Amino acid sequence: MVKNSFISVISQKENEENKGSVEFQVFSFTTK
Repeated sequence: MVKNSFISVISQKENEENKGSVEFQVFSFTTK
C-alpha cells in the first residue's frame, strides 16, 4: 500500500523533474 502511494508521488515528480525524480527515488529507497 505504501509503495503504491510512493509510486504515485514519484510519477508526479517525474513529470516535473525527470532527473530530480531519479535522485529522489534513490534517496527515499535508501532512507526506508
